[in-house]
Amino acid sequence: MKLKYRITYNLLKLLSNFVQSLKPSTQFNFANKFGFICYHILKVRQKEARRNITIALPKLSKEEIENILKDTYRFFIYSSMQFLSLPKSISGANISVNGEQYLQKALSKNKGVLLVSGHFGLWELLLAWFGINQYPLLLIGQKQKNIGADKFINEIRKNNGINILPRKSSLELMYSALENNDILALASDQDAKKSGVFINFFGVKASTPKGAALFHLKSKSPIIFVTCHMKSINKYVINIVPVKTENKSDVESITISYTHLLENIIKRYPDQYFWFHRRWKTKPS
Repeated sequence: MKLKYRITYNLLKLLSNFVQSLKPSTQFNFANKFGFICYHILKVRQKEARRNITIALPKLSKEEIENILKDTYRFFIYSSMQFLSLPKSISGANISVNGEQYLQKALSKNKGVLLVSGHFGLWELLLAWFGINQYPLLLIGQKQKNIGADKFINEIRKNNGINILPRKSSLELMYSALENNDILALASDQDAKKSGVFINFFGVKASTPKGAALFHLKSKSPIIFVTCHMKSINKYVINIVPVKTENKSDVESITISYTHLLENIIKRYPDQYFWFHRRWKTKPS
């Protein structure tokens, strides 16, 4: 590993140790202050984020949109600190779980489970909850360009019971995981370019990943939609909801079903969604 990557890895380890030493209330206060600074200094994709919030929540005033944007910075800094604090951030937290029976019912079918979600809430803490509770989770993850950062992130995930499979891995490995009754975790809310299926996301056509739907149609593995949102400092809620499918379901109808669930939770907690993605970048031909 090159020197710059080793430096990155070691700096992240030091940062993780420091963040873990802080109380949750201190972490929250730090996130508020640093989020305020980032909002005023880091202008990257701010225009895109404002546009996305405006599309999704058109009835809001400019002031309300700006407040959501500010809170988004604060939230994702706090969320990142929870990731850096794993497993302490889970063991010391108050976590309520709604719908765990749907997960257990899905696993009882012995066909594997497709877990779909989006870049909403405390995504990494959610994944760690599955791993720590010994659910057989396999994450389809994007490899980081910085090898040091990639090693650091994957070490935390693996240390918390999460198995990693690179995004460009063989489909056979993924279907094999489902045959072994593993849970295949897929983030399904980024622009999928021309390979996606175009469905309405907040009323505007968006290219959406169709992997979960294709896996289901071939394997008949049940699909669950899962999120973890923050209720207050150190208090989180995990929601597990079955995605209903029928014999006549197709890629479009399945994708619409879980996208609608994502829309609903975003409307309730808009500051906990990562608005900086270019979600509507690809246009229908």
